[in-house]
Amino acid sequence: MNAFLNFLEKILTWFFTLAFGALLIYGGLRYRNYLEEESDQWRQARKKNTAEAYLSFLRDCHGCPEDSAARKALYELQRRAGLLSSLSTDHLPERASISFPVFSPDGRIILAFGGKGPDFWDAETGRRDSHGDQTFTGKDGKTNVNALDFAPDGRRIAAGMAAREGGRLKIWDITTEALVAEHEVEASDVLGVQFSPDGIWLAWRGDGPVGLWNPVMGRFLRGTHAGIAAMAFQQHTDGITYLVTAGGKDLYTWQVGTMELVREKKVDADRPLLGLSRDGRVAVYSEGRVLELWDAINGKQLNTLRDLHGEIVSFCRQPNNGRIMVGTREGLIYLWDPLSSPVPLGHVAAHEGPVDTLVCGAENRIISTGWDGAKVWNLEKFIRHDEKPGPKRP
Repeated sequence: MNAFLNFLEKILTWFFTLAFGALLIYGGLRYRNYLEEESDQWRQARKKNTAEAYLSFLRDCHGCPEDSAARKALYELQRRAGLLSSLSTDHLPERASISFPVFSPDGRIILAFGGKGPDFWDAETGRRDSHGDQTFTGKDGKTNVNALDFAPDGRRIAAGMAAREGGRLKIWDITTEALVAEHEVEASDVLGVQFSPDGIWLAWRGDGPVGLWNPVMGRFLRGTHAGIAAMAFQQHTDGITYLVTAGGKDLYTWQVGTMELVREKKVDADRPLLGLSRDGRVAVYSEGRVLELWDAINGKQLNTLRDLHGEIVSFCRQPNNGRIMVGTREGLIYLWDPLSSPVPLGHVAAHEGPVDTLVCGAENRIISTGWDGAKVWNLEKFIRHDEKPGPKRP
C-alpha cells in the first residue's frame, strides 16, 4: 500500500510540475504577445480608433504599407469632426506646400500660395480653380508672394512680395484676370497685406515698417513706428475705421487716410505677441501652452486659456461670435469661447505636425495648414473633445 501511495505521490508531483511549467510557458507567450501588440503602432492605432492615434502612427509611417489605410481611417474620423475638404495638391511640384491662405468674403473660395504662385481652390470640395495660371504667372513662370488678401467685393485680390531692393504691392481684378495696380515699397519686403472694410485702402507691413496704399487716388503712406509685427483694420461703434498695429506690448491706432497716430496703448501681457485678430478687436499673446486675450481698443485683458496639449503656435477669431480657434505644435485645433468658458469647448486632431496657420472665414469655416497640407473645417460639426468614437476591432 505504501509503495502505491509513493508512486501516486510521484505521479501527482510530476503532473503539477508539468502543469505549472505549462502555465509559465503560456504566461510567457501571452506576455510576449502583449509586448508585441504594445509595440505594434498600427495595431494600437486601430485599437484606439481616434484621429490622434492615426496621426501619431502617420508621423512615423513614412510610406509604410499601412499608410493608405491609416489615411482613410483618419479622413473618416476627421469628417465626423467637421472636416469639409483638403485642398488638392495634384498640380503642385513634389514637396510643395500651401501657404498664406485667405477666404473670399462669402467663404466659398480660398486664395493661397502654392508651388509657382497664388492659386484658387473651392472651399467645399478642395478642388483647384485653374484660372490662377493666367492671373498670376510672371515672366519666369513664377510669382513668389509673402502675403495675400481678398477685397470685400470679392473681385480684387492683393499680394505683397519681395523685390530686389525692397518689396512690391500688386492688385489684380480676378474677373478680367488683369493686374490693375502696382507699387514699390522701398527698403523692406512686404510680409502682410489687408484691404480696408470699404475696399479703398490696402494696409501693408514689412519687417518693421507699416503703411497704407490707395491705388485709385495714388496715395502711398508710411508709418513712423518700426518694429510692427501685426496689423488689422478696426471698426468702431461711431462708424470710423482705424488701422491698428502691434509691436511687442505696444498697440498703435492710426487714422486711415493720413496715417496720423491717434492712440498708443501698452498692454501688461506676460508673454510674447502672437498676433491681432483680423477685425482688430483683440490682441493675442502666447507662450508655451498659455494664451492671453487682450482688448485691442482699451488695452484690458479679456481672458486666459491654459494647459492645452502642446505649444500654441497659431490662432484666428470668428468675427460673428468672437470664438477663438487655437492651433498647437502637436497638430491639435481647439475651439474656445472666451466669453463663456475658461476652457476649450472642444478640439480635433488636425495635422501630423504643427498647425502653422489658422484663418477664420464666413459660413463658420476655417482653414488650417501644416506640413501635411491645407484643410477646411466646418465649425458647425466641430465635435467636443470628449465625444470620441469607441474602440475598433484590430
